[in-house]
Amino acid sequence: MESFFRNVLGSCSFLFALCASSQAFAQSATVTLSSQKQYIRGFGGINHAAWAGDMTAAERTLAFGNATGQLGLSVLRIPVTDGNPDSVNVATAKAAIAAGAIVFASPWNASGSSYTSAQFASYATHLNNFVSYMKNQGVDLYAISVQNEPDYGAEGGWGQWTAQACHDFVLNYGATITTRLISCESFNYAKSYYDPILNDSAALANMDILGTHLYGTAVSAFAYPLFDSKGAGKERWMTEHYTDSTSDANSWPNALGVASELHNAMVTGQFNAYTWWYIKRSYGFINNGAVTKRGYCIGQWSKFVRPGFYRVDATASPASGLALSAYKGDSSVVIVVVNTNTSAKTLTVSIPGTTISSFTKYTTSSSKGLTNDGAVSAANGSLSVSLDASSVTSFVGSGSTGPGGNSGTGGTSSTGGTSSTGGSAGGLGGATSSGGKASGGASGMGGGTNSGGSKASGGVAGASAGGSTASGGVATSGGTNSMNTGGSLAGGQGGAGSPGSGGATGGSSQGSGGLTPTGGTFSTGGNAQSGGTLSTGGTLSTGGTIGTGGASLSGGTSGAVNARGGNSSEVPADDSGCSCRAAGAGDRSPSKPLTLLGVLGTLAFVTRRRKTQS
Repeated sequence: MESFFRNVLGSCSFLFALCASSQAFAQSATVTLSSQKQYIRGFGGINHAAWAGDMTAAERTLAFGNATGQLGLSVLRIPVTDGNPDSVNVATAKAAIAAGAIVFASPWNASGSSYTSAQFASYATHLNNFVSYMKNQGVDLYAISVQNEPDYGAEGGWGQWTAQACHDFVLNYGATITTRLISCESFNYAKSYYDPILNDSAALANMDILGTHLYGTAVSAFAYPLFDSKGAGKERWMTEHYTDSTSDANSWPNALGVASELHNAMVTGQFNAYTWWYIKRSYGFINNGAVTKRGYCIGQWSKFVRPGFYRVDATASPASGLALSAYKGDSSVVIVVVNTNTSAKTLTVSIPGTTISSFTKYTTSSSKGLTNDGAVSAANGSLSVSLDASSVTSFVGSGSTGPGGNSGTGGTSSTGGTSSTGGSAGGLGGATSSGGKASGGASGMGGGTNSGGSKASGGVAGASAGGSTASGGVATSGGTNSMNTGGSLAGGQGGAGSPGSGGATGGSSQGSGGLTPTGGTFSTGGNAQSGGTLSTGGTLSTGGTIGTGGASLSGGTSGAVNARGGNSSEVPADDSGCSCRAAGAGDRSPSKPLTLLGVLGTLAFVTRRRKTQS
C-alpha cells in the first residue's frame, strides 16, 4: 500500500509539473472561413482642425497611405461646422478620399441648447447645407450623423437631445437628408437611444448606420442583441473613443490597450467600423510627424483588413491572455492575435478550406512597429505561430478563402442594388439615386472637445484603473484623481497612481502587479487515455503563466470618460475599466475538471499497473 501511494504522489507530481511547464505546449485555434460575420467598412479617426490643428500633407500620407510605414486608415471623421460651413477640414478630407477613404461628419452644435421637434425642419436644412457645401468643395460625404453625444450635451456644452427626440428626427426628417444618416451617437452606447428606432420599422428605414461611442462602456455591453435581430441591412459603427489621454501614445504596454479594444469591438461589438478620436495627437496615432505605438496597433488591422473584407468566425480566446480574430477578402485571409501576457506564446491555427501555404507575419511590440517578421509556412490549412510577449501580430495570406457564405451585416444596400453573396465592397451601399440615399452606412469617428466643456468637471469617474498597479493593489473608493477637476475615482482597480505620473489608464499596465492570479490557470488539461497515460494531443498546455499581470480589456469598461476642454486641454476622469479580474481567469478556465480527470486517469493507470504486477 505504501508503494501504491508513493506511485500516486509521483504521478500527480508529474501532472502538475506538466502544468507548470505549459509554455512548452501550443494552444490551438480554428478559423471558419465559411461562417461570415460583419462586413468591414474600415478603421480611422477624426481631423478637427479648429481644436487640434489640421494635419500636414506628410501626416495625411502617413495616415491614409498604405505603403510600408503608413497606416492605411480608410475612414475620416470631421465636424459639422456650427453656423455657416467653412473649409478648415477640406484639405485633409480631400486627401483621405484621394487615398480611397470615406469621410463622414458629426455635428456638435456648441450652443448647448436642447433640440425639440419645433427645430427639426431647420436642423435638417442645416445638415443638408453642410453636405452640399462639402460636395462643392470636392468632398462627397459618405454619411452625416444627427448629433454627437446627445446624452452628454449638458456636461460637454453642445447640443442636447433626448432619446425620443433622436427617434422623432430620424422618423420624420431622416428621409430628407441627402446622404446616409447616422443615428445620434451616444457617449456610452446607451441602448435607450437606439431601442426606439430599432423597434419602429418606419424610423429604422430612415437610419442607415447606428453610431456610438464607448466611454465607460463595459465590454459585455458592446453586444447588442436587438440590433442583431432587427438591424438587417444596417451597419453599426464605433464612431469615437480613446483609451486615455494622459499616457504618451508610445508608452508600452499601455498602447497595447488599443489592440485589445479593437479585438473586442470587432468580435463582441461586431462593429463594421472603428474610429478613434484625434488621429494627430500626443495620445493618438500620429504625433510630431511620426506614427506612434498606438498607430501601429490600429495598423495591425487597418493596413491588412481592408474595406470589403468580412470578419469570420474564429476561436476568440484560445488561451489565457490571447485574443484572436480573423477576416477574409476575395483572395486574402488575415488573422490578428493580441498577446497581453508578459511572456512569448505559441499557437496552432487551423483554417479548414484554404490552400494558402504561407502567411506574412507583422508584429507590434515594445521593440517593433508593424515589423515584417517574415513568412510562416502553412500545411493542410494549419500553421504554428509564435507571438512576442505583450504584442499584437497579424498573419496575412493570399489565396483561396473558401466558400463565400452570406453577405453579413450591412451586406445589403437599398436604392442601389444588392451586393453579391460573399462579394466585395463594390455593391454595398449602392449609388445615390434621384435625391435618395443608399443604405450601407459609413464609418464614423466622432465626439469631441468643446471649448469650455468638460466631461470630468465636477463629475465622478467610475471604475478607473487609477494609474500603475501597485503589487496588485486596488484603488481605494473615492481616491482623488489630481488630474480631474472635482472628479474622483470610484473604486477603480489597479492602485492609486496619478495618471499624470506614468500611471496607466485603459487597462494599460500589464506587467507585475496586474490581477492575473499567481500561477495562472491550467488550460485544456490532459486527458488520461486508457490506462491513464497522457495522449499526444491531450497535453496540458499554455495556460496563464505566473506574473502575466494586466489584461486585454476583455470584460471591463472601455477607456476613460474624458473631459474635453477645447484644444489641448483634455482632462480625463479616468475610467479605464481594467478587465483583469483575479477570480475571472480561474472561473472561466476548464482546468479544474480536466485536471481532476488527469489525476483520476493517473490513479487508474497506477491501480491497473499494481494489479498487473500482483
